[in-house]
Amino acid sequence: MISIKKEVYEAIVRKLREEVEYYKAIVKKFEKKYGCSLEELEERIEKEGVPVDNHEIWEDSIEWRNAIEELEKLRKLLEELG
Repeated sequence: MISIKKEVYEAIVRKLREEVEYYKAIVKKFEKKYGCSLEELEERIEKEGVPVDNHEIWEDSIEWRNAIEELEKLRKLLEELG
């Protein structure tokens, strides 16, 4: 275990919380845009495919998945920091 100044610890926690809010906003944007969860969108892509001339839904699903994964990592870090 390392020792860090209280101010540094608080700055790190604040920055991580800001990042959590950023990624939560991305998730919310896609939930609103598609009216479903990422899992439901991925199922729809699996069943219906992606239009040849428009990959927006596929690109959005990737960005959405990345945001969810980052949220999970950040939440674990915050949990570990206490």
